[in-house]
Amino acid sequence: MQQSSTPVTGYPVHNANGCAPPPHTTTSATTYPYVNSNPYPYYPEPPPPQYRRQTFFRRFFIALAFLLFIFGIILLIFWLVLRPHLPDFSVQSLSLSNFNASNQRVSATWSAQFRASNPNKKLSITYGDVISSIFHGDYYLAETRIGPFSQGTRDVRTLDASYSVVDSFVDGRVVDAMNGERSRDRVSFNVKVVADVAFQYGGWRGRRRLLRFWCDDVTLTGSSGKMTGGPKRCTVG
Repeated sequence: MQQSSTPVTGYPVHNANGCAPPPHTTTSATTYPYVNSNPYPYYPEPPPPQYRRQTFFRRFFIALAFLLFIFGIILLIFWLVLRPHLPDFSVQSLSLSNFNASNQRVSATWSAQFRASNPNKKLSITYGDVISSIFHGDYYLAETRIGPFSQGTRDVRTLDASYSVVDSFVDGRVVDAMNGERSRDRVSFNVKVVADVAFQYGGWRGRRRLLRFWCDDVTLTGSSGKMTGGPKRCTVG
């Protein structure tokens, strides 16, 4: 009996190699491809170029350097015109009285006279707080305060100061050293002056600064307690 090649309704049609044909896909007539609703797409703003920031800082530092240069030139001209000099201090006299040193206790009175000189031709000097101290070697013994004062150009001023200690405790080695020097008729002290000073030119006044004057090895006779060797110039620092 001969088989018919007509396909049966309800069964898939096979290819000649026995495989079923690919499924048939249909596209709806109402389906549309995706369309972007925003016709103007957003693009983020690019960061500012790095060279702009570098240029700003370069110009800033150049301007700052220029201003500092101009300021330095002004200060140099000011210094050349005024020629500021530090004041000169010297000890004119120093005396010791009522000295007693025993059992690590010291009583003594010192009287000093200073000479303060302003060597400037165009600058005056004002002194604020002035403190003077007495040392034996580097050991502090006593101090006193000198009142504020002013000096005009080329002015010379004499200052008096008094120091005293009464039954003050002092290191034993210092007591022995002072007694040993007095037995040889020579005893030396160091005098220090600390002054708060400011230079002034007309209505202009410079900033205040602290000056330290050291008057080392001021020698007194052990018997009379008077200063020997003439005035002693102080070094400033």
